[in-house]
Amino acid sequence: MPDQNLLTTALSPALVAAQDAEARIKGCLSGGQSFLLEAGAGAGKTYSLVEALKGLIVERGNALLRNGQQIACITFTNVASDTIKARIDKHPAVMCSTIHAFCWSLIKNFQPAMRELIPSLSEWVDQLKENGEVIGAQKIEYELGYRKIDSEILRLHHDDVVTLTVELMKRPKFCEYFGARYPIVFIDEYQDTDKYFSEAIKVHFLATGRGPLVGFFGDHWQKIYNDGGGVTHPALLSIKKGANFRSVPVIVECLNRMRPDLTQAVRDPSALGSVQVFHTNEWVVVRETSNPWKGDLSKTDAHRALVNVQASLTSEGWNFKSNAVKILMLTHRNLAKEQGYDTLAEVFTRTDSYIKKEDAYVAFLVDVVEPMFGAYAAKRYGEMFAVLGTRVPAVLRHSDKQDWAMAFDELARLRPSATIGDVI
Repeated sequence: MPDQNLLTTALSPALVAAQDAEARIKGCLSGGQSFLLEAGAGAGKTYSLVEALKGLIVERGNALLRNGQQIACITFTNVASDTIKARIDKHPAVMCSTIHAFCWSLIKNFQPAMRELIPSLSEWVDQLKENGEVIGAQKIEYELGYRKIDSEILRLHHDDVVTLTVELMKRPKFCEYFGARYPIVFIDEYQDTDKYFSEAIKVHFLATGRGPLVGFFGDHWQKIYNDGGGVTHPALLSIKKGANFRSVPVIVECLNRMRPDLTQAVRDPSALGSVQVFHTNEWVVVRETSNPWKGDLSKTDAHRALVNVQASLTSEGWNFKSNAVKILMLTHRNLAKEQGYDTLAEVFTRTDSYIKKEDAYVAFLVDVVEPMFGAYAAKRYGEMFAVLGTRVPAVLRHSDKQDWAMAFDELARLRPSATIGDVI
């Protein structure tokens, strides 16, 4: 008698829809056809991407490595990159990284061309004037993501590596190098990928019919950042993954009414659940007027809306103190407000600066100061100094102990309410 669980899985409408999408991806890869996979929430977009990579590794991995080539998989975050790497066992035939690391891998050996282009970048015009420096034979580096120049070194900002890549893609020889090194390029979360990079891919590869096979994975409805680029082009085969492995039928039915162009099939047609929609369309309040928040509630009103929803659901028996209840916020702006770091979010134009510790000060506070303070508070002094490693002679005399104690006692006093400026 067949296993009932296997039988249920085999008949799952979501699984059937997913297998159809993945078969179409496989057909594109076999036929050299660039494509765009549109996968809504719960569809298993990352699963499709990983399965495509696994198939390519089996079929072409060794040949790629023999030719000094790789499949490029461009992700939006380091977390996504690490997830994909783990699922493909960090196979060397795949170069999986954020767009900044990927672009640097392409341009880092084009030093003369970069030195030629950098003075024309608007962000570097003022930088060069302020420093009184001239670009000559400096070595160009990309480390912490801050612009810096002296007589020997020129360091690029995160945005510079993408901008320079886009500029270099206007040169046929660079495009030939790009395609020869990475004959297949997957772009994850295409809706939030830099719009100028996406446009360059379309203009120099898709429109010409030359260069790498490109696979876009994402969902334009899940666009988070205002500077991302949508992707449409006649050379792309559109594949819609009409599956939802996450939600029960009543929720999927609601989603399908909201989005009839990408209807989803459920995993278990018999699963029970409920859905309620709360909105603030009729609230008479002052709305935001500047992009990308135009039309949104202010942070204060957004918080009020959340409180009202929680109160309504609590009256129906929901327990928000339970681990069974999760709250998903789609923007860092609202999340920062609710978690109490909204002023930090306002300081940085790029959320990655503090979320991924790209800012040197944030990295120092998170990776050094906080671990040391936690160890000091727990009176684990050996652990406290271990955080520093051998970078600083920690204690040479008794007065050093007093200095350390005074510094951390003062930090303990300031931490609950002070700003970084007060601490420094």
